[in-house]
Amino acid sequence: MLMTKRALWIAALIAMLTPEAALAEPIVIINSQHNLNYASITCSYPNNAKGIAECKLFGDGRNLGRRFENEVSSQMATNTRCQGVHVFWLTDHDYDGKINYDELADQMKQAHWELFLEYQPGRTNHNWTLFPYTGGEVPKLLDSGTVSGEGTVSQIADQICIAVTKRGAKHPLKRP
Repeated sequence: MLMTKRALWIAALIAMLTPEAALAEPIVIINSQHNLNYASITCSYPNNAKGIAECKLFGDGRNLGRRFENEVSSQMATNTRCQGVHVFWLTDHDYDGKINYDELADQMKQAHWELFLEYQPGRTNHNWTLFPYTGGEVPKLLDSGTVSGEGTVSQIADQICIAVTKRGAKHPLKRP
């Protein structure tokens, strides 16, 4: 009896000291179709000399979009604020030869964030937006909670992880 009470007390103490353990680990799905197409379009109309040179060097602007996705996800993998964040790709049918909805079915049935990355050729700062979705058979975009920002690759990774792990400010339920 004494061992059972002690075990319960220890379990309760651990639960109080690690509140994030009670929360589901965040899921981020990188939307390659948006990201690669955005990079391709911006390469069609680069607005600075460095961007023009970069787009010419990489040929297909989607290659820059994929490189940007890889850089952001690599920064997330090495950022301690991203601990527990699961990152997946929703592929681009045209670029990757298929779209992987079926492979992501389990992740999309859970509450998750969809990440749009907007590469700006020739610049060091880029834009990003996170869209929160409900879980369920048919995930729905939440009316509030969209988060966006701008920064370098490492700043973007940091900002995304602060947002999805809820370490930043709380959003109101409805915006005025």
